[in-house]
Amino acid sequence: MQTSSPPRSLTPVALRVRAVLNEWDPIGVHHIGHGWPDDEYDDLILPVLDALDVHPSVDHLAAELREVVEHDYGLPTPMGSHDAARSLLSLVERSH
Repeated sequence: MQTSSPPRSLTPVALRVRAVLNEWDPIGVHHIGHGWPDDEYDDLILPVLDALDVHPSVDHLAAELREVVEHDYGLPTPMGSHDAARSLLSLVERSH
């Protein structure tokens, strides 16, 4: 998984992905205070949706999430990647 340009408009599923990413907050911007934009992680929405298309395991998706934060954002491994992966995978289950 690699960051991409944010989508131009957000579908209902993309909005739910955004909410999960903001809740996970892998770089910690929302946890340090208010005022950060809701679109902070929108560059991850399309890659996450692409990853979800192949129905990965929780472990595989969590590893991809950690990798994108470490490589594309240049930050240490964030906590909660398995919880975020489970939440993201539940979005796919609910949409079917």
